[in-house]
Amino acid sequence: MKDSLIAARVIVRERVACDVVSLRLASGEANAELPAFEAGAHIDLHLRGGLVRKYSLCSDPSERAFYEIAVKREPASRGGSVFVHDEIQIGDIVSVGRPENYFPLAPDGSGAVLLAAGIGITPLLAMARTLKRAGRALDFHYFVRSLDDAAYARTLQDHLADVSTLHVGLTPELTRETLAQIVRRMSAQEHLYFCGPAPFMDAADAIACDHLPEQQIHCERFSAAASDVAGERSFEIQLARSQRVLTVPPEKSITDVLFEHGVPIGTSCEAGICGACRTAVLDGTPDHRDDFLSAADKARNDCIMPCVSRCKSGRLVLDI
Repeated sequence: MKDSLIAARVIVRERVACDVVSLRLASGEANAELPAFEAGAHIDLHLRGGLVRKYSLCSDPSERAFYEIAVKREPASRGGSVFVHDEIQIGDIVSVGRPENYFPLAPDGSGAVLLAAGIGITPLLAMARTLKRAGRALDFHYFVRSLDDAAYARTLQDHLADVSTLHVGLTPELTRETLAQIVRRMSAQEHLYFCGPAPFMDAADAIACDHLPEQQIHCERFSAAASDVAGERSFEIQLARSQRVLTVPPEKSITDVLFEHGVPIGTSCEAGICGACRTAVLDGTPDHRDDFLSAADKARNDCIMPCVSRCKSGRLVLDI
């Protein structure tokens, strides 16, 4: 893992909304280019104490001198956003993973409608820059509670004013009505991309599924729905390569149990949204709780996101 990390230096730190800080990260090696990425990609930011958090790259993918991420300070932070806001300063060296992309633009040259809310603008900003540079049709809508909450409002005004619309202070009902109007206007050749807080995502997803075929709908969630521990039950996991059998109690995830027993497994978001911990299932029926796998993936029951998903049968046999 350490060999694949990049030492990056913070060269710019800027407040881009009332509770959002952006960081520009250059290579720790003088004049070195960073690995290329495509719009929709993210990097893992490695913080002290083994804390790893996933942040979308919002800089222009054509720019190789730096990466830019933006981090919203979360009231219920598990440590990541608070550390970025309170501790990271210009000149600091941080470790980041190479870019990964689970939210890419369709490769067919199609036009796009982008829907963002709050900090969900970050991956879509890179998409908008890519689409505009390529001359592809683009309609970008950004929903915020107030102007103070509008991250990168100046960027939209200065570089994307002709293709973007800022929606400020809409009620949930008006937001849903506006989303429905936007989606209904889409042509059969356009793809829809959306990202933002859970209520916005739920509304956009419901509207999109009513009007568009599945292959034209693309989204990225920042968190999975919380589960009710009181309603959970224990189950077993069998590790096929060692034949070890471990018990997963109601209050712990599969990855929690694997870590406790010294079984290595790749993780990043630990919220069922990034795909880093995807694990093959050889037997048993998963109870899928993630927002990464497609409906077809889940129907096959041949893989699981062990950071959030559980088991419908008494035991899962995992290819570990």
